[in-house]
Amino acid sequence: MKNVNRFNCILLALLFLASQLNGQTSRKDLEKQRKQTEEQIALTKKILNETKSKKNQSLKELVSISRLIEKREELITTINSEIQYVNNDVEQKKDDIDSLNSQLDKEKKNYAKAIVQSYKNRKVYNNALYLFAAKSFNQLFQRLKFIQYLSAAQTRFLVKIENNKIQLEQRLAELLGLKVSKELLVKNKESEVNELEQDKNQKNKAIISLTGKEKELKAQLDKQKRAKENLNAQINAIIAKEIAEARKKAKEQAGKTAKKETKTDNSKKTDPKAEAKEPLLTPEAKELSDNFAANKGKLPWPVEKGFISEHFGTHAHAKLDQVMIQNNGLDIQSVSGSSARCVYKGTVAAIISIPGMGKTVLVNHGEYFTVYSKLKNITVSQGQTLNLKQTIGTVDEDEDGATEIHFEIWLNQDKQNPEIWLAKK
Repeated sequence: MKNVNRFNCILLALLFLASQLNGQTSRKDLEKQRKQTEEQIALTKKILNETKSKKNQSLKELVSISRLIEKREELITTINSEIQYVNNDVEQKKDDIDSLNSQLDKEKKNYAKAIVQSYKNRKVYNNALYLFAAKSFNQLFQRLKFIQYLSAAQTRFLVKIENNKIQLEQRLAELLGLKVSKELLVKNKESEVNELEQDKNQKNKAIISLTGKEKELKAQLDKQKRAKENLNAQINAIIAKEIAEARKKAKEQAGKTAKKETKTDNSKKTDPKAEAKEPLLTPEAKELSDNFAANKGKLPWPVEKGFISEHFGTHAHAKLDQVMIQNNGLDIQSVSGSSARCVYKGTVAAIISIPGMGKTVLVNHGEYFTVYSKLKNITVSQGQTLNLKQTIGTVDEDEDGATEIHFEIWLNQDKQNPEIWLAKK
């Protein structure tokens, strides 16, 4: 029965420790998330101010304000969660200290009683008489060790409790300090709430200012649509050519390999099915393609800093009712002067220039292709081998004054959602 109780106590202690560690990890995650969100807010404000300084009221400004509102709301939620975690930990530590203090007082009283009882019985019993009453030297030695053990055990126990008390008090002081810092964050949160209201008012003003400009916006949208369709057609043609050339190269390489094998072993029988199957890629290109695919969800962004201003696929327009937008990739707004960079090693398949989409670089990664559009200056050339994060060119500013790159990923001639390929920010 005693062993069962002891096992239960140990199990409860381990569970408590695990809960504390989980709480600490969650709190650290929240702190990290808060700092990242604050950085994103600062970046979005910088991009918004750059856009506003170049043109009064545009759809890109509306997108930036919406992003800013989204991030402020996320920050406020994170701060609230952080404060709740800290408050819970503080209360838990207070209960632990109260419990330990109670245990300490109890042990001190028991120790005092033992001393008083020992004093009252000093004539009848003391350590010396207990030792001298030993019937042999071995028994004397054992009794001496026993007395020393009792004394040391009692002392160690009291010291341990005192040390635990000091450690918990220190921990409580740390948590109380953390609570104070989070209370300061609450004040900052109030400031964020005020900023949020101002952002919402700014968004409403932007919407009002754009009202009545539907014809102008639709004309601009049609122009962008034609530019994207032109880009899509050219990419399709380039990729089709790349696929054909890759198959031709793979077939030639496979034929050379088969001839070598035939010369070395004339008795070897060929498999008609294997001969009929046309290779799609050379082994080198296949390895590159497989490695690219293995990095799904881990690819770096095509610009170092920025936020997604328009997602992949078909979605409603931000301002125009009953107007749907078709996006074959991602649009990412960034700061002025940003450089476009290659998301994975590959070879420049083509460089094209399309009105409305600026200059475009198409990079081959085996079966995969990445597209970098809306560039101003190009620093690479066709056929050049690129490394991971190598600079491709400078991102251009559009007619709204926004620095924005258009990025696509293709698997042969199938368009992919780049958002699920890029690393989370």
